[in-house]
Amino acid sequence: MSAPPRFLPTKDMTMTVKLASLKANLEREAAGDWIEYPDWPGVAFCVKSLHSPSYITARDLMLQRQARKNKGKAPPADVIAVEAGKIYSQHILLGWRGLDVEYSADVALQVLTDPAYRQVVAAIEWCAQQVAQTDIEFVEEATKNSDRPSAGV
Repeated sequence: MSAPPRFLPTKDMTMTVKLASLKANLEREAAGDWIEYPDWPGVAFCVKSLHSPSYITARDLMLQRQARKNKGKAPPADVIAVEAGKIYSQHILLGWRGLDVEYSADVALQVLTDPAYRQVVAAIEWCAQQVAQTDIEFVEEATKNSDRPSAGV
């Protein structure tokens, strides 16, 4: 799902971004938050951000292990899917609601490490990205008027 349309300045005005509106909410990213998944009405995931330091460390270590194991070659996609699922279940996903199976860490691990549940993994990734989103604010600045005065005045 694409982001909602943002206000776009016209050619007669310039827009300045409020720097403070670009600041990440690190507490929310680390603690996690409930995010509704728009493609599945009634389904929400409680997730941490993909910028979570523990996730980044675990992901990077896994990629290093896979590089050593595969002697510098790219590991098979199914192996990465399973390994990424383990990391998501440990460091990103904290809960779900709206699914017919109650959340538990064990069920999450089974689902996220099964390549057949790639849509669930994709939904969790999307939600984890949303936790890190900021609401960009603009300051409107007046610029010179580009319209010509009427000739009949």
